[in-house]
Amino acid sequence: LGPGLARAAAAARWDRGGAMVARSTDNIDTSGEGQVRSLGNATNNVKGKPTKRLSITKGHFPKLTECAHFHYEAVDFGHIQLQFAPEQNENLSSLEEGELLFAIQVTCQGKSWQVHRSYEEFRTLDAHLHCCIFDRRFSQLPELPPFSHMRANPELLVPMLTQYLEKLSAIVDSNINCGPVLTWMELDNHGNRLLVNEEASINVPAIAAAHVVKRYTAQAPDELSFEVGDIISVIDMPPKEDRSWWRGKHGFQVGFFPSECVELFSERPASGLKADAEGMSCGIARPHGLLSPTSVSKKHGKLIGFLRTFMKSRPSKQRLKQRGILRERVFGCDLGEHLKNAGSDVPQVLRSCSEFIEKHGIVDGIYRLSGVSSNIQRLRHEFDSERVPELSKDVYLQDIHSVSSLCKLYFRELPNPLLTYQLYNKFAEAVSVSGNEERLVRVHDVIQQLPPPHYRTLEYLLRHLARMAMHSQNTSMHIRNLAIVWAPNLLRSMALESVAQCGADAFQEVRVQSLVVEFLLNNVQVLFSDTFTSVGKDSAGTSLNHISVRVPR
Repeated sequence: LGPGLARAAAAARWDRGGAMVARSTDNIDTSGEGQVRSLGNATNNVKGKPTKRLSITKGHFPKLTECAHFHYEAVDFGHIQLQFAPEQNENLSSLEEGELLFAIQVTCQGKSWQVHRSYEEFRTLDAHLHCCIFDRRFSQLPELPPFSHMRANPELLVPMLTQYLEKLSAIVDSNINCGPVLTWMELDNHGNRLLVNEEASINVPAIAAAHVVKRYTAQAPDELSFEVGDIISVIDMPPKEDRSWWRGKHGFQVGFFPSECVELFSERPASGLKADAEGMSCGIARPHGLLSPTSVSKKHGKLIGFLRTFMKSRPSKQRLKQRGILRERVFGCDLGEHLKNAGSDVPQVLRSCSEFIEKHGIVDGIYRLSGVSSNIQRLRHEFDSERVPELSKDVYLQDIHSVSSLCKLYFRELPNPLLTYQLYNKFAEAVSVSGNEERLVRVHDVIQQLPPPHYRTLEYLLRHLARMAMHSQNTSMHIRNLAIVWAPNLLRSMALESVAQCGADAFQEVRVQSLVVEFLLNNVQVLFSDTFTSVGKDSAGTSLNHISVRVPR
């Protein structure tokens, strides 16, 4: 038998569960890159190896619905281009919903790759985009209908999705920090392709180490080539009755090789090898009970290797968040991620504190004076423990400023500010234009670009602060004062934060922050009114020169 037939026969005979399973050797994924494979026969991708170690999913990424929702703290990948791959098949008339797979080409930072997604995964992507990133009024993306509505005209699917990808590519950039959305594109937060996951072959732990005693040249794409003296990490070894082909790792390559070409490392020196250059070979007996330097180094090496393997195998914080094992606390958690996990429209911290302050906080210096630190930390701990504190207790009624300080602290510790790092320059430019009508339109346009969780929270907060400003005769906190104390918590520049800002730069940022927040407070009723319209695009998404504004009287 040739090498291929021999491996096929071995694969058919070898099954640790004791069952006779015939396995093809033609479709082995050894590159570490996700490929679309048929799921009709789960054993087609297994070659001389237990099925429980191989991933037989459609790609390296689970379905979006199976991922815990998480947001990256920082993203920096620039523009992303999405389009159908050139070979995308448009003849969909005979396909059913479960068989629809579209090949999408993703281009980021000059690199391109393909991902394969179903129509239902397109709809899930659309839901995530408009839950966490965009408002439809800004994105102009149509809501994708259920597949059942498209069954009568399947030929419309590709044109509809082509237009969807074109519009999405026009607005997608580093404003996307939603983990499931980037995972859909097989993209990380730095613009690199996500290639390897825990189930990829390269991450399968080795069960033994071997050194090559016989040179071998690969005869197939899924085999390893090596020279005498190379070290091989053995991933899989069949039972003793069938030792023809093993599977292992050589450098960053994973593949099969003949077992006769290697010898396993063992604790005992192999016959024919020098046991000890100073002891045995010289005929000098080693004192009883004295360990050889070789044995000590072996034990030490095993311990270090075990610790290294243990540390590398520990899942990262991001991985634990993806799986839903690690849950971020309320303070310091991304706003969209927190609201998604909590199932709320606005943060409970803001809702509880604002209601309490509007009822009990009409006092001098509200939001300007600080509360007792111990009370603030006690309240913070209760919210972080997913409990709603009882603010009506005497300790908080006697220290109302601790509640207002807590509310500001929540927004100050958001990883991405409420008005977002990405829109800082746009807000600064919008408030600097001349003419109140033009400024309203520009600021309104920027607000529409806020992610929906930020938009809802901003509206709730600004309406609360506007109501508080109406009591300025009792609190001495009119709109300008409120803007000054709140601005640093709502709008920040990542560029200025990354360097040691001082002097003119710091003063300029404070000025921009205050101007933006003051303008928002002065015009909150207009900016968040349904009767206010700023038309900058027509129904096809084309920019228009004429902008009309209707301000309610």
